[in-house]
Amino acid sequence: MFRDGSAKDKVKALADALRHDGYDFSVGIAADTPIVEAERVVSAGKGIGKKENMKLIEDLAKAAGAAIGSSRPVAETLRYVPLNRYVGMSGQKFTGNLYIACGISGAKQHLKGIKDASTIVAINKNGNAPIFKNCDYGIVGDVQEILPLLAQELGLEDKKPAPPMVKMKRPVVPKPEPIGPKYVCNGCGYVYIPELGDEEADIAPGTLFKDLPDDWVCPECAEEKSHFIQE
Repeated sequence: MFRDGSAKDKVKALADALRHDGYDFSVGIAADTPIVEAERVVSAGKGIGKKENMKLIEDLAKAAGAAIGSSRPVAETLRYVPLNRYVGMSGQKFTGNLYIACGISGAKQHLKGIKDASTIVAINKNGNAPIFKNCDYGIVGDVQEILPLLAQELGLEDKKPAPPMVKMKRPVVPKPEPIGPKYVCNGCGYVYIPELGDEEADIAPGTLFKDLPDDWVCPECAEEKSHFIQE
């Protein structure tokens, strides 16, 4: 996870890591390439907000040389994209190389649709979103700030046609060392992870459960701290 430094610093670190892994952002595929045929996909979740913000997804897809996808609610409920663009267990399966999830929390049905991706990138303002446990690289931040910066970093120039896809191996990303026990909410099953903290409640990464304020509550269901048990 890229947590330290400014938004620009985190975006540059991500772009550098992807290029180091072998991604060439001078080439690309059409945004409407079928998900099952795409080497790269930039996908929108409910965290993208208003429909006008889909322009951020379109710009990033162009910069990444990727097709556009979405979570199920974005296609089925919000109808920002056609139904054949949503990725998940009951939707399209992505088995290509690069999947960039923007504002997607990481529901189980969605994760099952991307389990065979070579590289999963997550961008979400909630540092405790499940997607971060299932990605190779992640940025905790607002998509409205991060996506334009990442598009600029990858380059908005027209891309050359990408050569036939060669399946890449998943990068080995070091996991943070555990610093303390995890605690589970009895109300909804949310897991408090000390290494991640709770960004939305201004709880810094590295805060042990015992050091949480007494008035802290579960970010998912608002259960009190006393209703958590050690995992």
